Amino acid sequence: MLRDSLNEIKEGHMKKQKKGYENWQKIPELSKSGYLLLREKRFKEAENEFKKILDIDKKNIYAIVGMGDIKRKQRLFEDAVDIYEQALTVAPLNKFALIGLADTYRGLKRINDAIGVWEEYLSYSDNEYDIAILSRLGDTYRKTGQQKKALEKYNKAYSIDAKNPYVLSGLGLLYFEMNNFNKSLDHWKQLLEIEPDDVKVLTNIGNCHRKLRDFNGALKYFYKALKLEDKNFYALYGIADSYRGLKDYDKANEYWRKILENDPYNKKILTRLGDSYRNLRNLKNARFYYKKAIEREFDYYAILGLSIVEKMEKNYDAAVENLSQLENLSGLNIQITLQLSECYVEMNKIEMAKEVLGKALQKGINNEEIKNRLKILKHQK
Repeated sequence: MLRDSLNEIKEGHMKKQKKGYENWQKIPELSKSGYLLLREKRFKEAENEFKKILDIDKKNIYAIVGMGDIKRKQRLFEDAVDIYEQALTVAPLNKFALIGLADTYRGLKRINDAIGVWEEYLSYSDNEYDIAILSRLGDTYRKTGQQKKALEKYNKAYSIDAKNPYVLSGLGLLYFEMNNFNKSLDHWKQLLEIEPDDVKVLTNIGNCHRKLRDFNGALKYFYKALKLEDKNFYALYGIADSYRGLKDYDKANEYWRKILENDPYNKKILTRLGDSYRNLRNLKNARFYYKKAIEREFDYYAILGLSIVEKMEKNYDAAVENLSQLENLSGLNIQITLQLSECYVEMNKIEMAKEVLGKALQKGINNEEIKNRLKILKHQK
């Protein structure tokens, strides 16, 4: 009897061991299924698969991270933080938990916390060569104005893989923001060899040429981009602005109007059209577009342009009124000072012109043209 009882206990124990072993064997398939469902955004089903794993092994790092990923993808960031931190108590160096936590902090706009986790991740052995994280850190430093640190991360990534599109794009954007247009151009052209039909790359190359005042070179790339996307804002804008740089205002207007076909209330483009017509001395059209821009909301450049039109038409009182309004709203600056002084000179109000120029200098607007005009007017009454 005793022997039979012992055999039953042993048999029961072996069955439990076998069942436990069979359950453990299910984990890889459940994990694979859970992550597949996660990629398909079938979050509830994915969560069920990960829960099955955790019922078998409550410390399974892949299931815990998967649960964190579900919350992050659903933008339930606070919940995701708790889960990733739980994962890191189980496996402090786990790559996916660290990256998930950093991305979650980014979603919460806790940028410094995100940077801290990414930097911690890179500090661990072998992770320092992770181009994706180096590039992500470069992007974050660039977007937060930390250009020196951004350049350091991008350059390290570039030394590992000089053909990585994200790194080349990051360097192109960073050098552009640093006003180093030649270096920016170099990296965009490297990326163009990899992605020859990328509209973003083509328009960025065009922008570099435009900033370097190589307007014909810019047009070449903007037209290529426009051929791929005939309503692309940046291609249309680049073409119009390049023709503006070449002083071909009729051609510029053609493309400013194309933008307005898609975005009829864009005040910047309305103002650009006003400027073009003013340069063509078509003051009626210039006035029309400036006023249309101002109808939408306050626009400094539209009011300034309208003031110049009023001055050109010798409506000096209206010009002075507009310029004074600008001064009250945005403060005195070089443009307002020069235009006001010109109005007063043409109205033969020399003392008032001197007063405006003198006030600008007193306010620390240290400009040679203002100084020269004041010097000339000192001899006039």
